[in-house]
Amino acid sequence: MMTLPVTPIKAAADALLRIVVTDERKRSATANPEWSKGRPWTDTLAAPSTDALDVPGLAADPIGTACRAELRRIGHALHAANPHEDFAALEVEIAEMDPTHAGWRAIVLEMAWHGIRGPSA
Repeated sequence: MMTLPVTPIKAAADALLRIVVTDERKRSATANPEWSKGRPWTDTLAAPSTDALDVPGLAADPIGTACRAELRRIGHALHAANPHEDFAALEVEIAEMDPTHAGWRAIVLEMAWHGIRGPSA
């Protein structure tokens, strides 16, 4: 796997992920009072993204939904710029830009980039 340098687009993905994960952690803790800090987070409240406008998501969580939509656009841009890059490895690389929340970030990216493909089989 060729690791791409941290570019402005990867830095933007990192910044958006920080916003989404912070909000998801707060909402998960509120929705699941038995969840405690330090326990792994295994799910997100958002469905996998598509390229369609998510009007219900915007009404319920405008900032998180807008961040996810921009993460999806970033995914498309990264794929277009590097069509032969291993997209799963790219997800891991960006998720691990914040090792403390890498698991949460990987889930958010996987959902945001659902359907965007890396190398063709």
